[in-house]
Amino acid sequence: MTSSRNRLRVRCRGAVQGVGFRPTVHRIATELGLVGEVRNDPNGATAEVEGPPATTARFVERLETELPPLARLDEITVEEIEPRGDRTFRVSETEQGRRSGAMVPADAALCDDCRREMRDPEDRRYRYPFTTCTNCGPRFSLTRSLPYDRVATAMTCFPLCAACDGEYTDPCDRRFHAEPVCCPDCGPKLWIQDADEGNRVEGRAAIEAAQADLVAGRILAIKGLGGFQLACRADDDAAVKLLRQRKRRSGKPFAVMVRDLETAARIVSLAPDDAKLLRSSRAPVILAPRVSSDLVCDDIAPGLDDLGVMLPTTPLHVELFSDDRVPALIMTSANLSEEPICRSNREAIDRLEGIADRFLLHDRDVIRRVDDSVVRSTAMGPILVRRARGWVPDPVSLPVEAPEPLLAVGGHLLVTSCIAVGGQAFMTQHVGDLDTVSARAFQREVIDGLEDFLEVRPKNLLADAHPDYPSAWLAAELSEQRGGSLLEVQHHLAHAAAVLGEHDRFPEGESRAFAITLDGTGWGPDGTAWGGEWLSLTGTLEWRRLAHLEPIALVGGERAVREPWRVAVAALAAAGAGDLVAELPFAAMVDSEQLVQVQHLAASPHWPRASGAGRLFEAAGAVFGLVIRNDWEGEAAARLEALAASVSEDAQPWDEVTIVTDSPRPILPSSALLASAARRLISGDDPALVASGFHATFNRLVVEVTRRVVEIHDAPVALAGGCMVNRLLLTGLDKGLAAHGFDVLAARKLPPGDGGLAYGQAVLGAVSLARNVKPKMLI
Repeated sequence: MTSSRNRLRVRCRGAVQGVGFRPTVHRIATELGLVGEVRNDPNGATAEVEGPPATTARFVERLETELPPLARLDEITVEEIEPRGDRTFRVSETEQGRRSGAMVPADAALCDDCRREMRDPEDRRYRYPFTTCTNCGPRFSLTRSLPYDRVATAMTCFPLCAACDGEYTDPCDRRFHAEPVCCPDCGPKLWIQDADEGNRVEGRAAIEAAQADLVAGRILAIKGLGGFQLACRADDDAAVKLLRQRKRRSGKPFAVMVRDLETAARIVSLAPDDAKLLRSSRAPVILAPRVSSDLVCDDIAPGLDDLGVMLPTTPLHVELFSDDRVPALIMTSANLSEEPICRSNREAIDRLEGIADRFLLHDRDVIRRVDDSVVRSTAMGPILVRRARGWVPDPVSLPVEAPEPLLAVGGHLLVTSCIAVGGQAFMTQHVGDLDTVSARAFQREVIDGLEDFLEVRPKNLLADAHPDYPSAWLAAELSEQRGGSLLEVQHHLAHAAAVLGEHDRFPEGESRAFAITLDGTGWGPDGTAWGGEWLSLTGTLEWRRLAHLEPIALVGGERAVREPWRVAVAALAAAGAGDLVAELPFAAMVDSEQLVQVQHLAASPHWPRASGAGRLFEAAGAVFGLVIRNDWEGEAAARLEALAASVSEDAQPWDEVTIVTDSPRPILPSSALLASAARRLISGDDPALVASGFHATFNRLVVEVTRRVVEIHDAPVALAGGCMVNRLLLTGLDKGLAAHGFDVLAARKLPPGDGGLAYGQAVLGAVSLARNVKPKMLI
C-alpha cells in the first residue's frame, strides 16, 4: 500500500508568512487530491503532502510557479518521509521556536481585488478606507513582534466580527489569516478634526470634508501606512508656497500622488518598467522626466527636470481621489525638515500644529515609522534612491555567510542600518541624516526593532571610519555595552563592497575586483575628504587607491559644502583662471568682498581638501549661476544635470581637458574641467550645451582613467556612490566603459549612495569574519 503513496516534507524559506502562502499550499494540495498539512515555523513554512508519487512531485512543481503575489521563495528543500495516512489536508498551528529566517512581510499597496470591492455598492467594504486582504495592506509598519499573528499587531484591539472571522479562518478565502483584515463593523474608524479637536467629522463624511479642504487649498495631515503625510493640491501655487514656508523646506522637491497611471502619464514620461513598478505592490515614488502640465505647479520641483510621482498606496488614499476635483496632490512626509516622520495621533497634532490646517486621523496605531521608497527612472531601468516602504524588511543576500550576527550602522547622511544573519542582510528602513537628536534616536529605534524581530543582539559592530559621525559613536557604545568588536570601514570601500556584494561578485582569494566610487564626501585614510575614487580590492580585503579626482580646497570648511560657489572659486584659482570669476553669473549673486577673500584664502594649505565628485558637480552648478547656496544636499548638482538633460542631442566631450599623469596616481583634473566650462560660458555658448558637454567630458575622463588603472578586463568594475543616481553619469559611464570591454556593475537592489552603505559594511564584516582577514590599504 505504501509503495503506491509517498509523503514529502517541503521546507520553504523566504517571504512565506503573512502573504497567503499557506492558503496557496492548501489550494494546490486539495486540487491535486493530496492529504497532509502546512504550518508556519521559525524559519518560514513547512508543507507535508501525501499521495501518489507523481502527484506529490507535481505539487512541488506547481508550488514554485503559483506563488501568491507577495510571496517569495528563496530556498525550497524536499525530503521523503514515512506516510502517515492522513485523511484530509489541513492548516496547522504555527510551530514555535527560535527564529532564524522567518520575517514579517513588507507593507504592500492596495490590490486590484480589494479596490474592486471598495467600488462595489453591494459589497460590505464599499468605500471602507481600511480594506485589505492577504495580498495587500500594512504588514511591517503594523507589527509589534513575531511570530506574525494578529495579537502581535496593531489589530489586536479590533476583535473580528462574525463575517470577518469567517474569512479569516477559511483556508479557501483570500483573507485567510490576513492579520489586518477588518470591515466597517469591527475595524478602525476614521475622522477629521482641527488641531484643538474641533470641527470633528467621522466616517465617510470625513473623506468628503477632507476633499473639500484640499479643493479649497488647505494643508492636511493624513495618517498613512508608516506614519503621517502632508497633502495639498499640486496645482495650487499658494498652497504649495504655504506648505514650503510652514515645513521650512524652501526648495527641496515634493512628491506628487496622482489618481491613476493615466494621470501620472500626463505629468511625467514613464518607461514601461516605471509604469509596472508604480502599479506593483511596492508602489514607490518614481522620479521621472516631467511633462508640461497644468496639474502641477512649477514650485513643486523648482529648477529640476524630474518630478516624483506615486499612485495611491492605501484605501484611504484611493478614497481621497474619488473626487474628480482632486487629480493630483502633493504627498510628503509629515515633519519639519530633517526630522523623523510623525507616527501617533498625539505626536502629529503636537508637532504639526502650525503646519497642517486639519488632521485626517484614525484609531489604528502605526507601530513602525516607514517613509515612502523612492526610485529613479533611467535607461538602465529603475534605480533605488531611498529604500523603505514596500522593500523593508525584505533581505538582501550576502556574497559570504556571516559566521556570527553583524550590525552595521551606516554613515551620516541618508542613513540606514543593517543586520547580517547567516547569508542574509536585513536593512532597516530609511532614517535620514543624523544632524538632529530626534534623527539619532530614530536610528536607535529602527535598530532595536530589527534586532527584536531577528532575536539577535550582534556583538560584531561595523561603522564608518569618520571619527565625527554619530553613527560611529553609537557603534562604539554598543560594542562596549555588548563586549564585542568594532570594525571601522573606509567609506568608499564600503560603497564598492555594496555593489559587488549585491551582484554576488565579491572577489575570492587573491583575485581582484575594481570600483569607481563617486559621491560627495567620505573620510580618507590620508586625512583628506575623498569622493572621486578608483579602488581595487582582493578577496583577502587588501585594497588600493588607484586614481582619484583632483582635491579642491574647501574654503570655509563645512560652509563650502553648503555654498558651492566657494569650491568653484577655489578650483578656478587652482587652475590659474581666477580672473574668470568676475565674469561668471554667480559673481553678481555673491558679495564682492567675499569673492575676493575666498580667492585669496584658496591658496592656503590649511583648508581641508576634497576630491569628491559631488563637490565638483555642485561647484559647476555654481559656475553656471544655478545655485550659490544648497537648500538641500546635492541641489546644485541636480540642477546642473537638469540643465544638461534639456539638450536633445548628445554633446561632444571637450578635448582640451586631459588627465594629470605626472603624479603617483592618475588624477582627473577637476579645476581644469571647471575652467573649461567657465570659458565657454563667458564666450556666450549655450549654457545647456555647456552643461551637457561638462557631463560628457567628465565621463570621457573617467573612462580614460579606468583604462589606465584597470588592467584586468574580465574583473568586475562596480559603479558606486551617490553620484550614480545622476542619469547622465550612470548611463554615460556604463556605455563608455562597456564599449571598452569592461564588466560593469551598478546598484540595483539598494541605493548606490549612503542608503546602501550599511550593506557594504556588512559585506566587508561577513568576509572579514568568514575568512579571518581585515581590510588593509596598500600604498
